[in-house]
Amino acid sequence: MRVGIGALVGIVGGPATYARELVAALVRAGGHDYVVFTDQPGAFRHLGIETVEVPLPTPYHQISWDHWRLPGLVAAARVDLYHGTKNVLPWRLSVPAAVTVHDLAVYAQPGSFSWGQRWHLRLLLPRSVAMATRVITPSAHARDDVLARFRVAAGRTRSIPHGVAAHWLAPPSAAASAAFRARHALGERLIACVGTVQPRKRAERVIEAFVRSGIARAGWELVLAGRLRPGYAPPWLQTLPPHVRWLGALPDDELHALYAAAPITVSASEYEGFGLALSEAMAGGSAVIAVASSAVPEVVGDAGCLVARSDPALLAEALARLVAEPERRAALGARARARAATFTWDEAARRTREVYDEVRG
Repeated sequence: MRVGIGALVGIVGGPATYARELVAALVRAGGHDYVVFTDQPGAFRHLGIETVEVPLPTPYHQISWDHWRLPGLVAAARVDLYHGTKNVLPWRLSVPAAVTVHDLAVYAQPGSFSWGQRWHLRLLLPRSVAMATRVITPSAHARDDVLARFRVAAGRTRSIPHGVAAHWLAPPSAAASAAFRARHALGERLIACVGTVQPRKRAERVIEAFVRSGIARAGWELVLAGRLRPGYAPPWLQTLPPHVRWLGALPDDELHALYAAAPITVSASEYEGFGLALSEAMAGGSAVIAVASSAVPEVVGDAGCLVARSDPALLAEALARLVAEPERRAALGARARARAATFTWDEAARRTREVYDEVRG
């Protein structure tokens, strides 16, 4: 079978990681021919597969990427089916299709999106779900959201968890860790908070929790890292409290070093379709504090500390406890690493190939 895969990977974030890692795992599994329609052909060159470049001038051009040039390119490539990996399908499509809907945050947390993103997703998500022969979600929670909001038969949906790439599970070398600390002038006691900076991630609540916990007096630092969503300028960036650091977007090797250096990772996000940042932190052996809502419990399980809601007081209490209990912290870190190892891209690819067979059949 000749499978076309739409892969927007030039914008850092969960959907880009998903597209890159899934395509690589599908190629490892073999059995089909893949054509990747992408804004970054170089990201797939090492796989030796066919790529078709679809330029994306800015993140705001996703609507033209999906619906202007892509339909003609898909038709010209003569694929047997098409898989849209970032929530929507092209407006015009002449072959059967699957679509991965990562979450319905545009409905649950609309303030996290620019008006253009809201317009695009709210217009195209319902149509894409209706067009798709199969709808893939990364969690049971996301699947339930899709079933509740759209008129789609349960048999047309598949919940396939994301994986964790093997390199996240291998500790970085001592030299790499030391170089990371030196490069960013970081101390020995770090708390990590990682993710795209946008309203629904509630980074300001993590900062408040860190300050309220009082652990800075014992030499702990809070390190925030992630891509800043275009057009979003949170006030806290201008007035960071003492012992709070903002590193911005980090490449994977630096994120790897951060997770390994931070025995605790905190998230105040109230809504996740999966939570790749959490699973990657867990792979690094970081004990996770997160909110027991949306898909987070599916990812963290009993390998972290889940609080009832996104409340700085609850997060501060959990932080103070983990700092005061190093044995519990270490046990959670070990449990987290073991749980993260159960999420593999090879398994995600195997189950996605089953979806392709269903679509084609």
